[in-house]
Amino acid sequence: MASWMPRALRRGLTVLAAVLPLLAAAALPVHAASTQPNPDWFGPTLLPNYRIISYYGNPLSPVLGVLGSGTPQEVIARLRKQEEAYVAADPTHPTIGALELIAVVAQRSPGPKGYYSLRMPYSLIQHELDIARANHLLLILDVQIGHSTVQREVQYLEPFLKQPDVELALDPEFAMKPGDIPGVEFGSMPTPPINWALSYLQGLVTKYHLPQKIMILHQFIESMVPDWQGIKEQPNVVLVRDLDGFGSESLKISEYEYFIHQEAIPYVAPIKPLQGETVGVLNEAVAMHYRNASFVAGGIKLFYTQDHPLMSPKTVLTLNPKPLVVIYQ
Repeated sequence: MASWMPRALRRGLTVLAAVLPLLAAAALPVHAASTQPNPDWFGPTLLPNYRIISYYGNPLSPVLGVLGSGTPQEVIARLRKQEEAYVAADPTHPTIGALELIAVVAQRSPGPKGYYSLRMPYSLIQHELDIARANHLLLILDVQIGHSTVQREVQYLEPFLKQPDVELALDPEFAMKPGDIPGVEFGSMPTPPINWALSYLQGLVTKYHLPQKIMILHQFIESMVPDWQGIKEQPNVVLVRDLDGFGSESLKISEYEYFIHQEAIPYVAPIKPLQGETVGVLNEAVAMHYRNASFVAGGIKLFYTQDHPLMSPKTVLTLNPKPLVVIYQ
């Protein structure tokens, strides 16, 4: 695997770490999350029926990603244009937009509990969910655990994850070993907490009668998920292997195909929409098959300012397999 990403990202993380204390000062008061029911407007199955186009970051700082690069109206308008570009490149595959909020943010200081991470208050998460729902977008909650645990931080987010239009992302880069500091060393995440999260989401689907859940696993070097062979898929939950990191187009293509093909957790290719008189019955059968099955999808993250050149949607869709999740930071 290439060594360029650690050197490049280390510079970015130094800047990121400097702004994180501002998040604690700016955090809103904690309020209970709304549990008002929301219809699953996208149907029982998200993938492979749709391609998710997501904007990543935190509204408190543009350093953390494009989600903080303007007003909600400006961010969503830009996201819509990005969605349209994918529809133009692949008219047969509809898209759904998403906001990927860093809901637990890694820090370079230990904080009062020594976790080296900062939880976003429920009021901020609910604000982003309200924006997403007003625009028929998904909300993805990204977790950077620092020295906390996946179980502790994911359970903190349960009031949102038990809702039909909220998904989960884990970021092994910020899962730190004892003594390591986020932004100084790269973290890693063994499979037990990954499997716990997959099982936990499956439990929420069953308990609350939810549509299919998505769990994104960010990665750009092998050591971030060292024992990937132990990942155990769960029915009703799609695991997305997301190639993170920035760099040249050729390198990102080779890295994407490495993680999908060399670390080959089984992948199920998308099924094209069916046509004809029986389309309703057949598509429902397809939807129920994928709802009750488990599979792994490909995902890729693109960086507007750090990727040189930025891959076009047409180039992204030449990847094998075609990514079902495309994230912009």
